[in-house]
Amino acid sequence: MTLPQRTVTLASTIIILLTTGLAASWGQEAEPQPPAAGKVAFVDISTISSEYQALQEKDAELKAWLTGRHNYLVSLQDYIFLSEDNFNEALAIVDQPKPIAEEKVKRLDELAALSLQKEQLYRELESKSPRTTEEADQFSTMREGLGARQQQLAQLEATINQQYQERVTTAREQLMGNVEEVIAQYAQENGYDIVLDRAFVLYGGEDITFAIIDRLNPPAESAPEEEAPAPAAEETQPAPETEQPPAEGE
Repeated sequence: MTLPQRTVTLASTIIILLTTGLAASWGQEAEPQPPAAGKVAFVDISTISSEYQALQEKDAELKAWLTGRHNYLVSLQDYIFLSEDNFNEALAIVDQPKPIAEEKVKRLDELAALSLQKEQLYRELESKSPRTTEEADQFSTMREGLGARQQQLAQLEATINQQYQERVTTAREQLMGNVEEVIAQYAQENGYDIVLDRAFVLYGGEDITFAIIDRLNPPAESAPEEEAPAPAAEETQPAPETEQPPAEGE
């Protein structure tokens, strides 16, 4: 039975390829095999981040700084109806290290009272309808000033948030650099050729996460043991008197 022409052609092609491959392999040495895999370990970076005391302390410090700066922004609301010059004066005083000098506190009280007075006038003009031409001009001027102060506060808030992000990035890069150094040192001491992040490990390897954490965190200082009080000396009871036998003749 004659095979279809397409089948014969395909079979001939396969034979030619196999023959060519064998002929080529006879004239070549075997390719070098890749080296055997070394000793591999892995760490869980997220766990290290959450357990690394220095990182957590720095994070708390930066969050406290951010909270303080936001409280500073809130306090500036008391001066938002001031002119640009008076507002900047209040801004500078409020931002001074605490405690603020008594004369500066007095000046802040004056500026806050002036801002409140202007706010009351602004609210009166805002609710008044119709307004006279003079009142309309005054209200427009005050509204523009209020908008400028609000924009100034928004820009200040953006600057504070940017500063916070920059501080977080700098601190994290420095502290995670310490983590990498500790990992490298531990790997060299224990003969690991490769240390991976757990996120990239599907199978195998040795978990050294908590060994790294133990090296990163200083040992907790144990409280000095209190000396046990010396046992009280036992009171010696007087020996019971022995009854003497009566003398003869009594």
